[in-house]
Amino acid sequence: MAEKVFYARAGERGGVPPGTAGRLFDAAGLAGCFGEGDLVALKMHFGEPGNQDVWRPAQVREVVGRVRKAGGKPWLTDGNVLYRSPRHNAVDHLITAHENGFTYESTGAPLIIADGLHGDNAVDLPIPGGAQGPQARVAGDIANADAVICLTHVTGHGGFGLGGAVKNLGMGSGAIAGKQRMHENFRPTPDEELCIACGSCARHCPVDAITVPEDATARVDLATCIGCGECVAHCPTGAIPIQWGETVGLQQRTVEYCAAILRGRPNHFGFISLLTGMTELCDCMGERGSAVCADIGAIASRDLVAVDQAALDLIAKHGGMGKLRAACPGAAFGFALETAEAMGLGSRRYELIQI
Repeated sequence: MAEKVFYARAGERGGVPPGTAGRLFDAAGLAGCFGEGDLVALKMHFGEPGNQDVWRPAQVREVVGRVRKAGGKPWLTDGNVLYRSPRHNAVDHLITAHENGFTYESTGAPLIIADGLHGDNAVDLPIPGGAQGPQARVAGDIANADAVICLTHVTGHGGFGLGGAVKNLGMGSGAIAGKQRMHENFRPTPDEELCIACGSCARHCPVDAITVPEDATARVDLATCIGCGECVAHCPTGAIPIQWGETVGLQQRTVEYCAAILRGRPNHFGFISLLTGMTELCDCMGERGSAVCADIGAIASRDLVAVDQAALDLIAKHGGMGKLRAACPGAAFGFALETAEAMGLGSRRYELIQI
């Protein structure tokens, strides 16, 4: 049976009209994800300084109001990040969120960084049928939430192709040690014959693991490298070869984290994804990439896989796949969704219902 994905078009001037998030919440029946008094995590991304193409506080407030009206106790959350950023510890992360407008006053809900002060508030959850390891190290407060609603801003992503709900839930909910495990096998090695020493890889490395000595090619400090793949995405000559197996491995491990989080409470999750302000770069970058396509709107579902498959299909329908593939040349598009479906996390068959 096809899963239901509900769709609201973008406004005539782009973005989504006020009330869209609330209407999608109602149409998708997301109040059915939780019960009276349940602690409901709204898993989102608060944006980096300089990059605010994410959910806006007024949109989040619509969902907060719906959760509270249905008897839940909503709170906004994300996990600390692996790379050097103001979101690497809970104090700076919360300051960044507040500076980007996410406060109790603007959203109606408190903010909690799910893996704690230094990213070590974690719970090891078993991975059912995991190929990459027996356990997932998940941010403790997401692991302990009664229900989770993912508020995803869809973007391009060098490792996934599509940065959607799977990435938001799986990678975003990993504690810092978990994020490191997801990235651990990617080891970039520049090709000296192709490298033109332009410095693009070094400028985009989030941990300063790359140097370009004068009159020499790029050098990568593998002890510092976190395997994020940004150097591959930004190299203009292809001098840092795509490690196809590790792109697949990253997606495999992220899907397995989704499986660990969903295990035992599959009916306690909901998904709303914004397909507006979509750029070729992940929101984790402190800069805005170029647009993938015009604003499409927003979608919602109770099914993790269906909501991302619908996002891919809508981007293709609106002419954005060429730009997305060009921007993410190393990504195995669709592999994460195939894997998630095979693991029983959802279905790629869906019915798109416009509201």
